[in-house]
Amino acid sequence: MPLDHRYVCSTHFVREHLRAGGLSEAATFRYFWAIMVFDWLQLTAIATTPTPIMSPWSITGSWITFAITIAGLIYLYVRNGGSKGKQFLHRYFPLSMTVGWKFVAAMVAVMWLVEHALTGSTTEIRGWSTTGVLAVLNVAMFWRIGTHLAVLARTADG
Repeated sequence: MPLDHRYVCSTHFVREHLRAGGLSEAATFRYFWAIMVFDWLQLTAIATTPTPIMSPWSITGSWITFAITIAGLIYLYVRNGGSKGKQFLHRYFPLSMTVGWKFVAAMVAVMWLVEHALTGSTTEIRGWSTTGVLAVLNVAMFWRIGTHLAVLARTADG
């Protein structure tokens, strides 16, 4: 995989390469590796950040994220054609990275806006609001990846 910013920034570019069969196993592994590093960096940061007590919205947010991830992965598998689909992981890793990093950037921006919009609100309102906003963005991310998988699945069948 040559060094080209479109492999990270352009979901359309990556999707077209997937459609044409232009992503190698090595390229797919690099996407997988980047996702695993990002996920484990988050988990390590969370696990090593001292916190005196877990808030109810933080605990709820963690379980909601877990549920969205389980349901989202099943949804993506179905959008790829389910048991009749082809190359799910080969498609999933590149698409989830090119779509996912944009949603991470959106989450940072939206969280900044929510915090400023709720200035003066109680900690509970800010906590529950951010939990809800993050859940909605997480669902939207899975939906967007699923849209790209469905395009590839239709193209492969038709």
